[in-house]
Amino acid sequence: MTSEEALAKYVLLDVRLPPSVDFDEDVEWICRCFGFLESRDKEKTAAKIFKTMLKVTKEGKGLSSDELAEKIGLTRGTMVHHLNKLIQSGLAIHREGRYELRGTSLQRTVQEIKRDISRIFENVEHAAQSIDEKLGLTYR
Repeated sequence: MTSEEALAKYVLLDVRLPPSVDFDEDVEWICRCFGFLESRDKEKTAAKIFKTMLKVTKEGKGLSSDELAEKIGLTRGTMVHHLNKLIQSGLAIHREGRYELRGTSLQRTVQEIKRDISRIFENVEHAAQSIDEKLGLTYR
């Protein structure tokens, strides 16, 4: 991996929160916020995959791409495409041939992503401070 390659690619979209609590709508909303559910996904395949992964999280084990594809009725290629996007968004991981939610719960996963993003901003802020100092720029 070169130093220019991203370790992760976080996309956060400010999407209007659904007006009422509804499991399916809330899961789809989270997928949209993380840039994982796109408008061209008419069948909401991304959300179906994510819902399936959420439901098996309690069991403490992930599923292989073949198992997920069979459960949802997709080709393995389509499944792997969506799983890679889930991993890139920080919501899922691939461990020992199985795909699973990054944390032990969705809330824990979101907290871990939040920490990642905070760390990125801290690093950017430190680099900006160093550049400002080098150029003699002041904060105020």
